[in-house]
Amino acid sequence: MRILKILTLFFFVVAFSPTGLANAVPTNSGYDYQLYKNFENFGILIFPKDRIFKELDDYIQEIGFNPIESGQAVMRFGLKNENQTLMMPESVQKKHSMDRFIILQVIANDNMVVGIFDPEWGLTLPGPVHQLDSVKVNISKTLDLFRKHLKKREARRYQESNPERTRLLTKNAVTIVKDVSHFMSKLH
Repeated sequence: MRILKILTLFFFVVAFSPTGLANAVPTNSGYDYQLYKNFENFGILIFPKDRIFKELDDYIQEIGFNPIESGQAVMRFGLKNENQTLMMPESVQKKHSMDRFIILQVIANDNMVVGIFDPEWGLTLPGPVHQLDSVKVNISKTLDLFRKHLKKREARRYQESNPERTRLLTKNAVTIVKDVSHFMSKLH
């Protein structure tokens, strides 16, 4: 039974996967999206645009996201071709320098399905349907993860390759300042 499931899954992946395509499959989805962005270049993408309800829009703007662009949603894969969903075209993502964003698909009765796009995690599409209250909690947690991940990456980027040399330079800087001030006092 398990082998049959694996073979069926393999068949659907091979049969319906677009070969040779990049991350965007330009299809006419019929849905418009609304893209919001904050000062950290994180984004929140909501589609369909016409289903954005006032409480959701107010919350998104309350946490520091401003609407920056809207347009026709396209079907795209994650960076690792692991999942696909409707989102903004890749050109819009690059135009706004947005590597990390949250995708909200608004469905009936103000329910939402949430996805996350991150260059290291890929495109994550959890299955449960959420109400606004749980989306608020999960958005703040996701943004904190984005921030924590960026801090770790920046810390790794700026580490000195030879920490012993840095320690010696810092220690000798105090000695140099004392010697210069002593020398300068003799000149006057």
